[in-house]
This record gives sequence, structure tokens and C-alpha cells, in this order.
Amino acid sequence: MIVKQIYCFISLLIALFGCISTSSMYAQNALNVDSLKNIVEFQQEDESKVKMLNLIAHELNRSNPKAALKYSYEALHIAEGINFLPGIIDALSRQCKSYIYSGNYDSAYNVCEKGIHLSDSIKDLKRLANAYANYGHLQYKTLGNVKGYENYRKSYKIYKTMEDSIGICDALNGMGVMLWNQAKYDSAIIYYLKLVKIGERIGYLDILGKAFNNLGNLYDELDEYENATYYFLESIRINEKLKNLILVGRAYNNLGNIRYENQDYDSASILFNKALEISKDANFINGIADAYIGLGNISQKKARYDKAFYFLQLSKESYAILEDKQGFILASKNIGAVYQFLGKYKKAIKIFDTCLLIAIKNNLTELKEELYYGLYINHRLNKNYEAAFDYLLNYHLLYDSLTGIEKAKIIYDLQIKYEKEKDQAQILALQNENLEMELSLRTRTNQRNIYLFTGSGTIAVILFLLIFYRHKASKDRIIAAQRIRQLKEEKKLLAARSIVYGQEEERKRIAKELHDGLGVLLSTAKMQFTTIKDKSPANRPLIDKATKLLEQAAGDVRKISHNMMPGLLTKFGLYEATEDLIEQVDETEGLNAICDINGDTKRLPENTEIMLYRIIQELVNNTIKHAQAKNIQLRMNILPKQLNITYSDDGKGFDMEDKQELKSIGLSSIQSRVKFLSGKAIIATKHGTGVKYIIEIPI
Repeated sequence: MIVKQIYCFISLLIALFGCISTSSMYAQNALNVDSLKNIVEFQQEDESKVKMLNLIAHELNRSNPKAALKYSYEALHIAEGINFLPGIIDALSRQCKSYIYSGNYDSAYNVCEKGIHLSDSIKDLKRLANAYANYGHLQYKTLGNVKGYENYRKSYKIYKTMEDSIGICDALNGMGVMLWNQAKYDSAIIYYLKLVKIGERIGYLDILGKAFNNLGNLYDELDEYENATYYFLESIRINEKLKNLILVGRAYNNLGNIRYENQDYDSASILFNKALEISKDANFINGIADAYIGLGNISQKKARYDKAFYFLQLSKESYAILEDKQGFILASKNIGAVYQFLGKYKKAIKIFDTCLLIAIKNNLTELKEELYYGLYINHRLNKNYEAAFDYLLNYHLLYDSLTGIEKAKIIYDLQIKYEKEKDQAQILALQNENLEMELSLRTRTNQRNIYLFTGSGTIAVILFLLIFYRHKASKDRIIAAQRIRQLKEEKKLLAARSIVYGQEEERKRIAKELHDGLGVLLSTAKMQFTTIKDKSPANRPLIDKATKLLEQAAGDVRKISHNMMPGLLTKFGLYEATEDLIEQVDETEGLNAICDINGDTKRLPENTEIMLYRIIQELVNNTIKHAQAKNIQLRMNILPKQLNITYSDDGKGFDMEDKQELKSIGLSSIQSRVKFLSGKAIIATKHGTGVKYIIEIPI
């Protein structure tokens, strides 16, 4: 009776919420899989049972793809029997993921394409978008990031048409990963920032936890460790709330790697130990292996070789459990490096040889290159120079790689050799039949062949020389043209810089003349009027009016002079002038402005400070004139070799493509000044969402 009541309750939930797709599962994962398995046995073969089976398959997919496949097959069988198309599509989707996780890509393609066709035939946009996302994941696994990106993009467009915020976030995450793997880091960051904005708005914590971790990895790739650290900490904050220990452990490992790269080994050790503790709690073997390898590398740096061997051996064993060949080789290679450091070259060589066999078998090209070089070093140190030379040669061959022409030449030479041997065998056979005829024939044939090969060889050499010199001349022309273009661009940039610097000098001169010349004259005139006011009581009203006009004129002159060249900028520098500008804006009614400056605020070159101030001034002016914003935030992080400026407002935003087509003067001014300072700018905006500028300037 109790089981029956539970069954009715679960059936009611499923009927209310419909078929749950992967994009919306983050809110319904509380159901216990074992309980669902018990309940589903008592259900009739109807739509509710199909939904329940698909739900179980979804929950099992990552942890046990084979078991998930069993439940999705049962769901498909029942759904086909009652002609329940949504259930069929969901079952195909679960099967696709099971096949992907188990590496059966041919079967995955088959069921995924069926799912796309069926979803399209009944115009079920949500399931179609989900099917394209699955197809993108599959193509990423088999054909690479470009193909995967195209299908995630299709998924994104459908979700956007439906205004499905959860689906949009999932598609943005997929596109971000594809761009990241293509090393298009700036574009990937823009997608993830969009994802974060939407995810925070709808409270989609699950995707935010992943997005923050991926943003950390992207900034780590760009060596922007401060930003990377911030996003890894955000990932930890979110994933601790979600109790997603796997991502928490991964983030701590990433933070450990950052500290290790910055040679802060004590902090790195604390972080790796934290990652190890969390990964053990989550039974996350990959995280355990990564933490061990980090601790092993730190021990080696600190000359604690026993500990280094201990940790690296544990890492190697963990990677072996995962059947992660790349991780196994990396841990083993590091063990070999410790032996090398201790002067035990034969042990190091043995380890490197074993790793090389695995790398060759699994076509791990980058690791092969490192292993060839490691073998060269150890054989050289062991005074086995012949072997060292061979491995160095292999290293350079792999590094440079054989071109297609070289491969074709080798094959062609082998074919010629084979044909010659075959011809010789035929000549010997004929020689046995008729020696005299064969001798005569062979003589004539050899003569003809000599002439033919000599002529062909001569023509081939001439053609080769002709092609070589034509190619060289063409290459020289291209290089010369590129150099001319480069010089022209440098000349344009120099001219543009000269114009801008000239404009700023002219502004300074005019501001000085207005302040010291016209300003003084107006003040003197005001004093004169004040003096004669008492001597001419009859004209006092007229004099008072003239005095007020002079005061207004003097004020306007001061304001114009300050706008052209703020006194604080020339006297105290960029940071004081910027704070003063933001404070003035903050005094504007209905507008809240915040300025946060971190780092060493020593003076920069005068022209650089002026250019940077003009950029900030233009950003503020654009907000005040066009954005209708209520809040402005300016953050300046001063690093040893770089100044990072982040400016944002919560105004109405704009469309970048429209602004570029209209050739917006304000936007062009900002971009040209950033370019003059050899910096780069990222602009994230769209209608109704405000604007965010991320500007990086080398200093």
C-alpha cells in the first residue's frame, strides 16, 4: 500500500513537470535513484513509466553509462509501443549520452540524428535544441571544436528564440568550451560573462559553478593570475553551496597550480592538500591524482625527494585506475625527472623508455616530444652519446615534423626502387630463354633508359631550380610587401600619435592661456567694477549686473580650462584626477558613482596619463549622455607591468554592430586611444543590460 502511494505521488510529479530535459535537471536532482528503481517496477507501461525510466537513465548516465543505457532502451521500447514521441526523443537523448560517455561514437551518431529528425518533425523546439547540444558534444569528441561549436550555436539560437534562460546558459557554456579549446580566449570569456549575467539573474547556481571554474581556467591560460584566482574562489563559493565536491576539489587544484607557477610553494602545498582532502571525500580520483602530482612537484622543488617519489607514485597509481594515459605518463615522467636530478640516469632512462612506448601507442605527440628530449638529456649525462644523438634527432624530427612533400618523396623513391628490382627480375628471366637476344635488347634498353633518365633528371633539376627560384622570388616579394605595409602602418600610427599628442599639447596651451590670461583679465575687470560701485551710486544696479556677468564668465572660463586640462591631472597625476572626476559625477542627482583604485599609484608618463584620463572621461560622458544609468563603477588594478581598467554602468546598453556601422565617434575615440597605448579593450553589452568595458594597458 505504501509503495503504491509513493508511486502515485511520483507519477503526479512527473505529470505536472512533464519530460525533464538535461537543461532543466538542476532543480530536480533530489530524487533518489534507488527509490525510483523500486517504484518503476510497479508501474503500468504508460507515459509516466517512460518518463520515470528516462529520469533514471539521466541520473545514471555519468556514473554508470551501461546501466543508464538499459533503462533508456526500456523507455524507448515502451514509448514506441504506445507511440509516445516525446518519450522516444528523450530515450534517444539518454542513449546518445550513454554512448558518448562509454566511447561508442558510431552508435551515438545514429541515435542523435534520429532524435534531431523526430524533434524537428513534431516542431518540439526544446528537445530539438537539446539534441543539437548533444550533437555538438559528440562532434567535439570526434571531429573537433569547430564542428562542435556550430551545433552548440544552433542550440543557442533555438533557446534564444524560446527565451529559455536555462537552455541559453547551457548552450553558452558549450560554445565557451569549444572556443577555449580553439585558443580563442577573449571570445570564450565574453560568452562566459554573458552566461554569468543570465545565471545570476535566474539563480542557476549549477551552471554558475561550472562557468566560474572555466573563467578561472581561461584567465590562467592568459597568465592573468589575479582574475583567475578571483573566479576560482567564486567557483568554490558556489559549489560549496551546491555540495559539488568534485568542482570544489578541481578549483583548489587549479589555485594550487597558480601558486606553484608563481613559486609560492608553501601556499600551493596548502591548496593541494585541501584539494586532496575534498577529492577523497567525493571519491574524485582525477582530483586525487592531480593533487598528488602537485604535491610531488613541490616536494621535488624543496629537495624532499622521498616525499616527491611517494606522492608521484600515488599519482601514477591513481591515473592508472582511471586509465588516463596522459596523466600516467606525466606522473611517471616527473618520477624520471627526480631520478635524473639525483644522478640516477639509468633509472630515469628506463622510465622515459616505458612512457615513450605508451605515448607512441596512444599518439600523444606533445608528450612524445618531451620524452625524446628527456631521453636525450639522460643518455648524454650518462655519456652514451650515440643514443643521445639519436633521441635528439628524433626530438627535432618530431618538433619540425615531416612535410607532405618529404613523405611523398620517400614513398616515390621506394616505388622507383621496387620497379627497378621488378624490371631486373624480368630481364634475368628473359635472359635464361634467349641470352643473345636479351643482351642486345638489354643494351638498347639500357641506352634508352640512360638517355631517358639523364634527360628526365636534367629536366627535373631545371624545373626544381626554376620552381625554387620562382618560389624564393615570390616569397621575397611577399616579405617586402608585408614590410612595406608594416612600415606604412607604423608611420600612420606614429602620425596619429603625433596628432593626438599635438592636440593634447594645444589643449594644455589653450587651458593655460584661458586660466592665466582671460581668467586674470575677467577677475581684474570684476575688481574694477567693485571699486567704482561705491563711487557711482546711481549706476549701482547696472554695475552689480555687470559684475555678476563677469563672475559667470570667469566661472565658465575656469570650467572650460579644467575640462581641457584638469589641474589635478597635471599636478597630482591620473589617479587623483580620476577620483576627483568620479566624485563630481557621484554628486549628480540620481546617479551613484564608485571608484576603486588598487596598487602602486606612482606617476606614469605625462602623455600616457592624459590619454588614459581622456578614455575614462569619454566613458563617463557616454554614460551621462546616452545610458540613462543609475550606477557607475570604475575599478583600476595597477599591476607591475599592466594597468587593468574595468568600467561598467547599468544603463540601457547598445548593440555593438549598430555602433560600428554608424561609426560612433565616442566608441571610436576610446578604441583608437587604447590602440595608441598598445592596449586592448573588450566591450560586453546589449540593449537593456548596461555596458562593461575591460581595458588592459601595458605600463
